[in-house]
Amino acid sequence: MGEAPSWRSRGARILRQPILLAKETIRRARTVRRWRARTWVVAGLGVLVVAWLGAGLTVRAAYVGKILPGVTVAGVDVGGLAPAEARSRVSADVKPVEAVRVTAAGRQFSIDGHDVRYRVDSAATATRAAAAGRGGAVSWLWSGVSSLWTTRTVDPVGSVDRDRLTAAVRSIAKRVDRQAFYGDMTIEVDPVRVRTVPPRSGREVDRRAAAAAVLNGFGQRDPGVVRLPVRTWTVSKTQVEQVASQARSYLSNPLRLGEDGTSVALTARQIAPVLGVEPTKNRRDVRLGVDDKMLGRLVDTLADDVGTKPQNARIIAPARPVVIDDKGQMSWQSRPVDVRVEPSRPGRIIDKPAVAKAIARAVRARRHDADLRMKSATPDVTTEAARRVDSLIGTFTTQFVCCEPRVTNIRLIAEAADGTVVMPGERFSLNRISGPRTRAKGYVPAPFINEGKLEPSVGGGVSQFSTTIYNAAYFAGLHLDYHKPHSFYISRYPPGREATLNYPTIDLTWTNDTKAPVLIRATTTRTSVTVTLYGDNGGRKVKADTGSRRPVAGGDFQMSVTRVIRYPDGRVEREPYTTRYSKPPAGE
Repeated sequence: MGEAPSWRSRGARILRQPILLAKETIRRARTVRRWRARTWVVAGLGVLVVAWLGAGLTVRAAYVGKILPGVTVAGVDVGGLAPAEARSRVSADVKPVEAVRVTAAGRQFSIDGHDVRYRVDSAATATRAAAAGRGGAVSWLWSGVSSLWTTRTVDPVGSVDRDRLTAAVRSIAKRVDRQAFYGDMTIEVDPVRVRTVPPRSGREVDRRAAAAAVLNGFGQRDPGVVRLPVRTWTVSKTQVEQVASQARSYLSNPLRLGEDGTSVALTARQIAPVLGVEPTKNRRDVRLGVDDKMLGRLVDTLADDVGTKPQNARIIAPARPVVIDDKGQMSWQSRPVDVRVEPSRPGRIIDKPAVAKAIARAVRARRHDADLRMKSATPDVTTEAARRVDSLIGTFTTQFVCCEPRVTNIRLIAEAADGTVVMPGERFSLNRISGPRTRAKGYVPAPFINEGKLEPSVGGGVSQFSTTIYNAAYFAGLHLDYHKPHSFYISRYPPGREATLNYPTIDLTWTNDTKAPVLIRATTTRTSVTVTLYGDNGGRKVKADTGSRRPVAGGDFQMSVTRVIRYPDGRVEREPYTTRYSKPPAGE
């Protein structure tokens, strides 16, 4: 049996019961007070929500079709107005920003609103103002009530001439942009020494983002200074030095090119000028690369030394089978002639673009082998084309006095043109064939017409050859592109059928509009120069219908010469040309 509780434990329990009862009573009272407080808070909030909701609905009802109160556009109050009224007020009172100041890379500029045709779009601005504070349902209620004591500022909506804005931004960008310099190397060989040139950072205005920033600036009441976005990129000097080290190492071995038994070894002296500092795609790093211009020169040199060039067919024809030198009325028809042809030969040459790419790839990868791509080459004048030449289609001779300095020049330009083959559809240019007439080529000073006066000039007198070849093409019935007569008449030439020449401003050009090549033979004697054209013009008959000389006021005379071309199919073309001559200088 257990021990009976003592009188002391029973007394303790009796004393604790009233205390516990009191604590429970206090706890229950506190709970009741908390619930009452919460109820009052909830009730109060409910009253506030209902009141706010009522106020919001009241404002919403009061401003249906109107702009909420407190809305301003560039300082102009449009609150409470209908959109149409707001549009009128914006149009009358909102003045466009006259100019926007911008800054880029530490430099300041100004873009005039008039220059970019900036204007405030009052209708779009009124629409924007009407939308202010009218978001979702809840935010609308909040905005509607708060608009009674707050202000909402709306930027005006504007428009510009996009092309003018783009041009204004481009003009600023040109003054701000700076091309990055990625560094460079100077290379010496025997022994190899590589020195570096340090890089310089580059920058570029973001044109599209800048235009948007400027347009946004025009739409603000006080835009301040608009900062244009500028992209920058920098290459470290250390990277350039690393590239120089790679170049030094690369030049320690030759670059070998090869394909199908053909091989070439490029030495350090040959490859060194090609090496360069090259930016990568991200424009922030550099690598060992090539100088495109120097690479092109290297490939051109290879093309001269490697492979076999094609050889044109050679057309062998008499230089001066007949002399035609009529200065007036004249007719001509092509005539058959015996022509010998030495066959053409195809060649095998390097493919320049492919070889250039192969060398560039090898350098960038720091490899010392690359493909030497070869290709077949067809001659410009093939045997088949040359054999179409079977006729003397045009010829002409002009006379000169023996042994004058100008005769030297005539002979030199005749030698330059002799043997030229003009392919079907090709344009002949006498200036292109002869190039500048210089002392280095043997040309000497001789009389030359300059602004109506005879003056000594190196290469003077070559207009006689120009006139001679012009007449040969004239009677061959070829298409005459451009010629310019002398300013005054010179008796050794056919009037109305002559052509002056000056490098590079005055040229003589004609086009081979036949289906066969045209061979030019040019020859001189002590007192004459003859140009003969061989080809196949289909049997064209040509006549120079020469008019009479007509005096002109303030000048010498003018006359018309009409070229009449009759084709085998019966077609007839008439090409009139009128020449007006000034009076020759005194003593001429």
